[in-house]
Amino acid sequence: MIDLARGDIKPSSVPADDDQQRENLFTLLRQALKAKGYTYARLAAEMDMSELSIKRLFKEKDCKMSRLFEICTIIGLSIDELIQMQQRFRQIPEFLPESVETALAEDKHLFLILILLVSQLDIASVQTLMAIDKARLYLHLRALEKLGLIELKAGDRFRFCVPLPIRWRMGGALSDLIKGVNRRYIAHCIDNEKEPEYAFTTASRLISKSSALQIQNNLRRIREEFDYLSSQDQLFFKAEELQFYKLVFGMGPFSVDVILADD
Repeated sequence: MIDLARGDIKPSSVPADDDQQRENLFTLLRQALKAKGYTYARLAAEMDMSELSIKRLFKEKDCKMSRLFEICTIIGLSIDELIQMQQRFRQIPEFLPESVETALAEDKHLFLILILLVSQLDIASVQTLMAIDKARLYLHLRALEKLGLIELKAGDRFRFCVPLPIRWRMGGALSDLIKGVNRRYIAHCIDNEKEPEYAFTTASRLISKSSALQIQNNLRRIREEFDYLSSQDQLFFKAEELQFYKLVFGMGPFSVDVILADD
């Protein structure tokens, strides 16, 4: 990863791995400019530079870090936020205090709002998706703040007060709520399986433990890709071009007794 402590980014002063990081960085910046409606000419005008200088900067990928920060500020993108998003899903998930899980279990709307915020939706998007008025949403946000989960800021902004990602106790206070949410969602996917935006598959086979482990590792990589692409899309696509998706899968030894058990 490019070290933000450096004063500039120069092709001759960084190792090969950083060359690729720098290439990726400028590619993402171009995508961000396009998504935000910026041309090189418009960016040049706002930076008091010539269009030719801007084109050279992106072609040679050679600029002072201060210039890079200036570009990000103009288009409303923080390098720190980008790096934090990329690092967030590499961290080990941590449990919330059991008392907090108990409080969330008592109000499914509060739990869902937290899930949406953790999924990197902003407050305005949460209000739209939940279809609730701003006053009611604010009460829920204040409740999350009192639980020590978020800190509300001016301008409908907030920050998390707990490490992300969050790991839920599957046998804890939220167990029934989590099971119910996922059962209903799987049923929804089955009902809409023929629609192009949905996917559902199920299979049961005789396989070895080593093969099962290999498949489970592949599924974990799919989850990592899901998280990574989501982070990038939310940075470089307009809000109206994005849709909220859910990914859920389960795999393990098949127990007939569990399937035949009454709900």
